[in-house]
Amino acid sequence: MSEKTDQFVKALYETVVQEGLHTYKEMYEEELSASEVDLYSQAIHMYQQMNAEQQRLMMHMIEVVMVDTVSHVFGVLDGTSPLTDSEMEATVLLDGTDTEMELQDTFIGYLQDEDLYP
Repeated sequence: MSEKTDQFVKALYETVVQEGLHTYKEMYEEELSASEVDLYSQAIHMYQQMNAEQQRLMMHMIEVVMVDTVSHVFGVLDGTSPLTDSEMEATVLLDGTDTEMELQDTFIGYLQDEDLYP
């Protein structure tokens, strides 16, 4: 595994998962006006009606979905997971270095090494 791939995976985890989860938590805790009836507002209202343990579980489930999605996208990009009904292959270069077959494994390894897998 290259150092560039390690840096990229860690930065992506921090940006997408950690910062994203923090943003979701803030959004779910903000005040809503009574007139908001769209599905997103209904989900926030549902979250706000939960007790602290239920809210923690909901945020955990969101984190699991985020991590699994990032892992799957990495697999598609690095060639370890094929696209359904497609022969296309992606190539990801980090500063000119091919990441073929490394992104998903590096991401999962990072989560396991740092005890971050939800």
